Amino acid sequence: MAYAFLGISKGQYYLNLRTKLFLNITLLALALGCTFLAANASMGAFQDFRRQEVLARAGDVRTVRPWMTIPYIAHAYHIPATYLYQTLHISDKYSSHSTLQALATRYHRPINDLIHDTQVAITAYRRQYPRHNSPTNMQQVFGGSRY
Repeated sequence: MAYAFLGISKGQYYLNLRTKLFLNITLLALALGCTFLAANASMGAFQDFRRQEVLARAGDVRTVRPWMTIPYIAHAYHIPATYLYQTLHISDKYSSHSTLQALATRYHRPINDLIHDTQVAITAYRRQYPRHNSPTNMQQVFGGSRY
């Protein structure tokens, strides 16, 4: 009587076959549902990544993110880093390895404002120096030959 302390006898502990089958089918359906949801979320994330990649290759300023550094942005958007530092009023010489998120914290600015100011600076530079824009040949944008 190992189950006597629970108030059930050994014969009552075992589930009948119908209950086991129902429980297994329910758990299988739950597992399949979770798998479907995870696959759906993964596909959405992949599609978003591809969309962001195409926009970034096209030089779209909407792809600026808090994890980016000023030198990375300067390289990706083909503008001088010094121009960004001056426009954003960032004078700290140790800021070259700091992300926009870290710079926003250091300079007590909301990250969304700093990102917006960075986007405005990129757009203003492109208007001022139109030949320095990101790739003009659409084959370059989509990975074609550069020559």
